[in-house]
Amino acid sequence: MGNPVPGATVALDASGAGNTLTQQAATTDASGKVTGTLSSTKAETKTVSAILNGTLAVAQTPTVVVLPGAATALGFTVQPSNTMIRDRITPPVRVTAFDAFGNMADSFGDTVTIAIGRDPTLLGAHLSGTTTVPAVSGVATFDDLSIDQLGSGYTLVASGPAVSGATSAPFNVTLLP
Repeated sequence: MGNPVPGATVALDASGAGNTLTQQAATTDASGKVTGTLSSTKAETKTVSAILNGTLAVAQTPTVVVLPGAATALGFTVQPSNTMIRDRITPPVRVTAFDAFGNMADSFGDTVTIAIGRDPTLLGAHLSGTTTVPAVSGVATFDDLSIDQLGSGYTLVASGPAVSGATSAPFNVTLLP
């Protein structure tokens, strides 16, 4: 036990999704080692395992934490709901930053601005409340938004620096609940 085994066949594997695991060689080198490279599009904790000579699992299973990439896009993670004229939209609208692979980019802390996208009125509806907020851990929360005109099919648009924006699902502003 503990002696290097050159020429042993080793297959590496990693838990989770979106993995690419490459090995330089399928057999151990003269010092009994084999190396591999793990890359992944899914930000999560991975467990790496090895099978020796097709049957014997190696006891050590290291974990690797894959972090999300830089933010590239915004998305509505809590959509605006139907609301009454001049009432706050509840629950609060949330816009989340995502990396190029769809992982939440929790390091994003830039400001996010929200505005009316589609305005179904002929009068030019006004969005009230705090329309620019900083993202905290990748999430911008808009908790005091309201619209001053009745209409069906409003949308909101979110934008931020160096990321592609997003458009919400349609919602209605009514006189009564």
